[in-house]
Amino acid sequence: MLGVLGRRVLGAAAAVGVLVAASGCVRLDLGLEIRSDDTVGGEFTAAWSKDFLEEAQDQGLDRAELDAFLDALLDGVPGTERTAYDEDGFQGQTATFTDRPLADFAEFGGDEWGYLRLTHVGREYDLEGYWDLRAAGFIDPAAFDDAEILISVNFPAAVTEHNGELDGRTVTWTMTPGRDYEMRATAVEPNGWGFLIAGVGCFVLAVGLIWLVQRRALRKYSTGVSPR
Repeated sequence: MLGVLGRRVLGAAAAVGVLVAASGCVRLDLGLEIRSDDTVGGEFTAAWSKDFLEEAQDQGLDRAELDAFLDALLDGVPGTERTAYDEDGFQGQTATFTDRPLADFAEFGGDEWGYLRLTHVGREYDLEGYWDLRAAGFIDPAAFDDAEILISVNFPAAVTEHNGELDGRTVTWTMTPGRDYEMRATAVEPNGWGFLIAGVGCFVLAVGLIWLVQRRALRKYSTGVSPR
């Protein structure tokens, strides 16, 4: 999938001649949420900075060509709902998708552009990914050194291992062109048997305490002597 997406982006970028002459002009933000029913929802935002859009207009660059670049990116998202994006000095679009089977992400990509794999086996969720931004044909690292590229994944269980930035159950990787990135994270669901055993133990302890209190009270009233 990433290879197809890359070729679409290459075609769009070829039409945007001065694209590589602008620095810090683009924001790419992919957010995924893995749910406990083994479905995935999320959204992908692709947007230009307003400063870049003004510069592009002054240079006579066709806005339609810029929009085609974003469309090429968003065409690779497994969903069709799109909304306008206008935040933090960026304008573009956000594509949103819901209820995608987790199995669809078991082999997501798998070529020179990279891949993202999400699996759920037993109580463990695993993420493994790789993204090579050194030789992506549509990105000149020197020109895009300030680009904002984010990938974040929210897990339905506690994260036990990762190499990104953790906030609660969400792991985020921040990337810049000119480098390659490996992503990994593991989240583990709580052991149901452990909770059951702990619950039974608490119940037995509570019953024992109640029995002890009642026994001491019975001794008090049957003998008329305060228990020591």
